[in-house]
Amino acid sequence: MTFKEITERFARSESGSDSFKLFYKEAFELMKADPENAGLYFVVGVAAQTYVIKYEDQAVDPEFADRAKATLEGFNQRLLGALDMEPIDRLKVLGEVAVEYEWEVDAF
Repeated sequence: MTFKEITERFARSESGSDSFKLFYKEAFELMKADPENAGLYFVVGVAAQTYVIKYEDQAVDPEFADRAKATLEGFNQRLLGALDMEPIDRLKVLGEVAVEYEWEVDAF
């Protein structure tokens, strides 16, 4: 399984916590298969896992869930593009996504 396949499946899925759970599990598994890019998978995997931890047993407004899913999809697209870059540029994109998640995303 590739990161592209995982992100495409997530994009086609519903906005519920089950989709986030499957995504983070697959992202974490991919870390073992592609350790060179494990940091990229880890950042979005942790974001998805945090969503599940916070909201799995709660009723979530569908608009909120859609926004959270769109945020993660945006990160995924940026990291997919980074996979085609040189390692130094890939690291820069990873850093940008990590900073944005930590300081600009407060939903999960």
